[in-house]
Amino acid sequence: MITLKDYQTRVLGSLSDFFRQCAKDGRPDAAFQAVQLRNGRQPVPYIPVHMAGLTPGMPYVCLRVPTGGGKTLLACHAAGIAMQDLLHAERAVVLWLVPSNTILNQTAEALRDPRHAYRRALELACGAVEVVTIEEALRLSRATAEGQTVVIVSTIQCFRVEDTTGRKVYDQNGAFAEHLLNVLAELLPGVDGKPKPSLVNMLRLRRPIVIVDEAHNARTDLSFATLGSVQPSCIVEFTATPARSKNPSNVLHHVSAAELKAADMVKLPLRVIARHPSQRDQLLSEAVTLRGDLERLAAAEAQATAEYLRPVLLLQAERVDACEPLRERLVAEFGIAKDEVKISVGNLDELPGAEDLASSKSPVRFIITVQKLREGWDCPFAYVLCSLRETRSATAIEQIVGRVLRLPGARAKRHPDLNCSYVFSVSPSLGEVLAELRDALESNGFTAAEAARIIIPIPPNTPTLGAQPRTVRLAPADIDAAAAQAQVPGLAGKVQVDAATGEITVLVPLDQAETAKLASCVRSQDGKGKVEEAVAVMREAERVFGGTGATRAPSPFERKVDFPVPVLCVREGGGLFEFESTFLLEHPWRLGTKDASLRADYDPRKRPAGYAGLVDVGTKGEVQTSMLREVPDADFVARLHQQVLALGATGGCTLEGLVAWLDKRIDHRDIPAGESAAFLRNAVRGLMARHGIEDVGLLALDRFRLRDEVEARIQEHRETERATAFQAFLLPGTPLAVSDEKVINFRTMSYEPSWLFEGSFQFKKHYFGPKPGELAELTSGGNTTEEFKCAQFLDGIPEVEFWVRNLARKATSFRLQTSKDWFYPDFVCRLTDGRSLVVEYKGAHLWTDAEEKRAVGAVWASRSGGRCLFVMPTERGFSAITTAIRDA
Repeated sequence: MITLKDYQTRVLGSLSDFFRQCAKDGRPDAAFQAVQLRNGRQPVPYIPVHMAGLTPGMPYVCLRVPTGGGKTLLACHAAGIAMQDLLHAERAVVLWLVPSNTILNQTAEALRDPRHAYRRALELACGAVEVVTIEEALRLSRATAEGQTVVIVSTIQCFRVEDTTGRKVYDQNGAFAEHLLNVLAELLPGVDGKPKPSLVNMLRLRRPIVIVDEAHNARTDLSFATLGSVQPSCIVEFTATPARSKNPSNVLHHVSAAELKAADMVKLPLRVIARHPSQRDQLLSEAVTLRGDLERLAAAEAQATAEYLRPVLLLQAERVDACEPLRERLVAEFGIAKDEVKISVGNLDELPGAEDLASSKSPVRFIITVQKLREGWDCPFAYVLCSLRETRSATAIEQIVGRVLRLPGARAKRHPDLNCSYVFSVSPSLGEVLAELRDALESNGFTAAEAARIIIPIPPNTPTLGAQPRTVRLAPADIDAAAAQAQVPGLAGKVQVDAATGEITVLVPLDQAETAKLASCVRSQDGKGKVEEAVAVMREAERVFGGTGATRAPSPFERKVDFPVPVLCVREGGGLFEFESTFLLEHPWRLGTKDASLRADYDPRKRPAGYAGLVDVGTKGEVQTSMLREVPDADFVARLHQQVLALGATGGCTLEGLVAWLDKRIDHRDIPAGESAAFLRNAVRGLMARHGIEDVGLLALDRFRLRDEVEARIQEHRETERATAFQAFLLPGTPLAVSDEKVINFRTMSYEPSWLFEGSFQFKKHYFGPKPGELAELTSGGNTTEEFKCAQFLDGIPEVEFWVRNLARKATSFRLQTSKDWFYPDFVCRLTDGRSLVVEYKGAHLWTDAEEKRAVGAVWASRSGGRCLFVMPTERGFSAITTAIRDA
């Protein structure tokens, strides 16, 4: 089983929150904006789908995950989340749409394989699962559909009437006659006016969860009309590049490159080596040599970790007829065995499968192509791309670059060079190569700002392995230590010179005079030339990535300045431990003795109604239904729940059976099973007594809403007890402590914003540079955000040396524990006198609800011995910040 990465848990948490709110109030627009607020984004409007069969109330969202982010694994879990949190069902039909037959075969094979991580994730999320293709679905029995979750893997084309398979989907099919007995649904009629037994009507009956893989391939009016024919319960898209213009996607959650890098999912940065066309032979030789060097590092890695790696070089030839001569050249000039070189072009496809290539028995080390590699082919062993084509199509380079990004095993390697990917390119202009790669990364789901941080150009005559961004390595004797001591201070921290190692690091672009000063620190003409080349490369890179190339002050992070901030701890047993929720759970309490009465307005007999009809429980526990008419103005989710309810069965449910079901589906790891069971029995019995319900089967029909009500009641008790424990910790004399022994240091922590500041204002003191993470300048209505105003104010305070926009819900951020959750203040500052300042801005409408945050912030400051300050301004009363700094 693959353990989910932190960012994947956040993605699925957003989806679960969205579906749960949709299930409660039937308003996907409100749920969409609520999740955006929770994720620290300014809400953008939700765009409903207006198409036959796709009503505006149908939840439709997109999860944006760049190449290498594990979209398929997330989709497996998403199916279960939609089934339980939206449909309120034990099983469902999932229509899994992929862009091509090649991907279809790969996906179906992986989802069927009991040893594959995707299959295990699917079963964990959905229970028993049957995976079928569209052709196999044409023979699907009712017993199969009702006995487990059915996943139908298909292309969108299979549901278009002009397609041969599509006609079969809509045609009358006797295999589906049994599916349509005693149903409550809007079905397509046959010539006799009665519901036609067909696959599409079976899907309309079951209200499938639609998962769309690489959704940008399916974003057309025709595709939406096609999806409308099956009346889905929801649509969840997974793509690296959401649609932005016609039929724009509702992006619920966006995963950033920084999050993928922090999770060890991708090989970053991307080191780029460009050579003039006249140096094509040299470029090839360098790429072949680098691959061999990487394999030697991989052998050492295997000895240390037992992980097998065999770096592969992807070669982009100039033409199809140049591929075989290139292979012969590799064999003749470089002594490479012929079976180590494979060609993948047109009709000649020697490309092995990803699993075969990953085997230690495979000899393949070189793959030659021209335009692109086989669709769906992914192999994390691909480390190096060498393009010998001077003129390339954007599509070709985009497709091939994506092949070298995935990190083998999704685990960081001990040697840092094995955590990077490499691109060699023939071009007369470095700028053209960098721009090309920037566009390629954007097409793989990264932003332009992320590409600027990902792509690291390597200056000429600089070793590729071990290369540090912006660093030139010379012989130590080539550094004039006396000149460096005289010149470097005048460069205002823009360069770093280490005479002992011979390393010169250029942190920001330099102007002509500054370049001359730096070059004067080097004795040899060759060394001076390398320094000038490194400066030119940095200037060109800044221009390509949206900068001016002009000189600027380096950020504190670029200068490697420490930024430690003490955390709030509990001193226990001679050690310091971060104050977090487990300390609150140590407060003893018994759920079984608590009041189990549920909300007075919750009545399980009054279920959501979309159709007027008869719903009853038969003598065998089956749900019996008949439809009379549709209720005017009934909402989408209400109709959905009623239709799903009609397909369910109570199965002769008992009180203990219902209690066991609830106990399994309510998270209560902090409560003993005996305590939870006693509380659940009391809740069920009390509900039955209040409404005069004698048959527990009626409660079983509404078990998902009942689960939500009971879970909310348990949470109320939990929060009350935690609040008591929390308040006790804040009292004087408790073991809460703040010490320099326990700090976070932003210099060594991974700063992984989901997005960067997009405004025009140039912040001068932000620790990571002028673009803070997750800071919005404007609201959706075009007004300036209060957080932005607060950031501007901090940037202008003389006593603030530097500050950072603290990211919410990231394990590497500064945080304080409240009784309910972690609290991530908006800004963390280092003052010029060495003190730490934490600022949380609160709008007037949120001030009252922030009492616990103010209290724990004040305790953090008071236990620091004057080394830490906490301020919570409101209503743009930013002067409270300067008052706190100067009065303390």
